[in-house]
Amino acid sequence: MRVKLGVFSLSASSPDGDDSRYLRWHHLDHLPQQYEVPGMLYGQRWVSTPECRAARTVQSERFEPVNHVVHYLFEEPVAQAVDDFFALRDHLVEIGRFPERLPNRLVSGGEPVEAHAAASALVTADVVPYRPNRGAYLIIEQADPASEGARWASEHVDALLAIDGVAGLWSFAPTTLRPDEFSKSGYSVSVCYLDEDPVGVAAPIAAVLTERWGGGAIRPAFGGPFVSLQPFDYERHRQP
Repeated sequence: MRVKLGVFSLSASSPDGDDSRYLRWHHLDHLPQQYEVPGMLYGQRWVSTPECRAARTVQSERFEPVNHVVHYLFEEPVAQAVDDFFALRDHLVEIGRFPERLPNRLVSGGEPVEAHAAASALVTADVVPYRPNRGAYLIIEQADPASEGARWASEHVDALLAIDGVAGLWSFAPTTLRPDEFSKSGYSVSVCYLDEDPVGVAAPIAAVLTERWGGGAIRPAFGGPFVSLQPFDYERHRQP
């Protein structure tokens, strides 16, 4: 697999009640600037809505405020790429090009351990994240041991991929890179990439997750849908 690392940054909404400034800045300035980093493959934002929040399967106290997710993918040289990624952030702060911030709830780095594509997607599993999507269903879990990640049983993968609107599933296990920047909480992160309305797909995904979590070996921390942020549609999400 070309992708060696996935990064997930989860944020709450702005204390002043207006997220649109941050979304405009990040989507049009900060995110595209990061493509200058060798090894940076892809970045995408997802945002919650009142309907998305109502459709969450589970949310721990830590993740209840989350309304925004940004997802990055890196290839080799991954260690240098991640160092350059954070160095670019620091440089932009220094020169005044980091004017907006949201309250952060998690910055997670994970190594891809599973990639699956639904037959309906008509692409291979390795390229599912690059395929246009309407949103994502984000799943955050803890396994024992955490280093191995929260692996998926084949019957649960098959059940997810059979749902109308699920294009694929990727799963990431915690990385050992940059413990000074990435969370050391041991979370595994999985993403269902969605072809249909995320809220409409949420219930059948939740049914699969309920069965997955029933055994008790995997501890869920979050499960819920988000919509893809569309270019120049920032005012819509002023107050997610």
